Amino acid sequence: MNTPKGLFVGICTSDYLYYIDEYPSENTKVKTNHFANYVGGPATNAAITYAMLGGNATLATCLGDSAEADAMIRNITSYGVKVLNFSRDKILPNTASIVVSGNGNRTIFSGQNIFKEIEFTDVKDYDFYLFDCNQQEIALTILKEIPKDKKVVLDAGSWKENMDCFLHRANIVIASEVFQDENGNDIFHINDCHADAKVMTRGEKPLIFNEREIPVPKVEVVDTLGAGDIFHGAFCYGYFVLNKSKEDALKYAVTIASESVKHKGPRIL
Repeated sequence: MNTPKGLFVGICTSDYLYYIDEYPSENTKVKTNHFANYVGGPATNAAITYAMLGGNATLATCLGDSAEADAMIRNITSYGVKVLNFSRDKILPNTASIVVSGNGNRTIFSGQNIFKEIEFTDVKDYDFYLFDCNQQEIALTILKEIPKDKKVVLDAGSWKENMDCFLHRANIVIASEVFQDENGNDIFHINDCHADAKVMTRGEKPLIFNEREIPVPKVEVVDTLGAGDIFHGAFCYGYFVLNKSKEDALKYAVTIASESVKHKGPRIL
């Protein structure tokens, strides 16, 4: 039996992580011996998680044409993820600088380019699609090409431009507790969302699935970076590969994501 093929559509960044005791005050210089570099971004981390668990993952993104982009692609493919780089613009890939303080909280500075020279390939031959609603240069076009019988999972971290387009098509929406439309409605009260499964993640608090609570285990938090993305990738694996019910797939994803916050970084290098 072939493993379901998932297309993860969204942003890919080169993340530089700095671990410090506490967030610095303004106009200071901080040195640390604890730092790392990962490929990141919501769709990217979800795709890598899905692949590491045993899934067949492809990442659709824009990286441009540079030595940095080539290095990022080699890194991503080392985890078993195929990469569709839809742009050959001669610009740097997206980057992020992330400061993680002693309590595991993080502050992110994100540098994002706009890619203009886009070259599409066929994206209809996948079993499901996950969107992080970033990289809309390609995401909106791909969204329109998806066959009606294929499932769409939405990573709704924060409200973005064209969000209604994604909400209209999504079958499963996993939203953060800060996700609200322009009128202050959360995912359970947005009329434009017709998904048959709506989920609200709330950090260490129980997540809400169609207004029912699913508990989150108490663990010692070292670093929360990428935990939500890992949750999304693990849910896709539990639901599409292990054929769990939506609720059981969410419980499975909670277990995987809770394990991830026990160590530094979104995954062990």
